[in-house]
Amino acid sequence: MKEEAEASGKAPMNLDRYVEHHAEIHGLLEDLHHRLQPGSFDALGARQLLVTLGARLNIHLAFEDRALYPTLLKSPDAAVREKTLAYMGEVGGLKDAMAAHLKRWLATTDVLADPETFRTATLDVLRSLERRLRAEDQDFYPFIERLA
Repeated sequence: MKEEAEASGKAPMNLDRYVEHHAEIHGLLEDLHHRLQPGSFDALGARQLLVTLGARLNIHLAFEDRALYPTLLKSPDAAVREKTLAYMGEVGGLKDAMAAHLKRWLATTDVLADPETFRTATLDVLRSLERRLRAEDQDFYPFIERLA
């Protein structure tokens, strides 16, 4: 694929950094799921890991917002621009949901006061994040790679 892109004069889009981010985020999600399981529930450990996940996610989203999306929006291909805009629109809700969740559970005392609500609410946010990652991994990134 890279050879074809080079032969056509197009520079291939390098998604390595985004894929690495996803791998890190998937690892954090796996650890969080383990800490949120009823038999091994660790509310404070999960809260700390959630903060780490939020920070990692913010870095990833900043990379997408500042580099990936602007590049794709400059494409002469309307389908590329439309798909990019759709993904950009969807991520805003996820970013807001994650920020609200982190804010809601910022204080350790809140987590300790209602650990079961923290656990179930966190699992809901994680499911949304996992759906988004799956869509990017299985649809959006392969779509971008095929552009080269």
